[in-house]
Amino acid sequence: MIPGAIIKKRGSVRASLGVALLLGLALGHVSVSRAGDEHDDTVSPDDVREHIRERVQKGEIKSLAELRRIVTGQVDGQIVSTSVDQEHGITVYEFRVLRPDNRMVEVEVDAASGVVVEIENDE
Repeated sequence: MIPGAIIKKRGSVRASLGVALLLGLALGHVSVSRAGDEHDDTVSPDDVREHIRERVQKGEIKSLAELRRIVTGQVDGQIVSTSVDQEHGITVYEFRVLRPDNRMVEVEVDAASGVVVEIENDE
């Protein structure tokens, strides 16, 4: 995997890797590119998952379990999906949380620090 890469799924800016990818289910191919690249290199979901696992083991980013605890400690509701992005060289997890009032909120968490960066749709 290319450090500082933007993860893409078949040309979209965001790869919805989610829990299924992290658990090893096959979701198809994921592409990575750097700003200025004119072509994409195909990387398998296994490679992406392994890269994330290595970064967790090195202490560069927090585990998904730890990030989930942070989110559920700050936002009341049930996590229904998770995706991971690279934003300006920072790994950010986005959690979609279904609140008790049936509103969906999106919680973005810096994977390295565990800081909640943004809560969208939280009115």
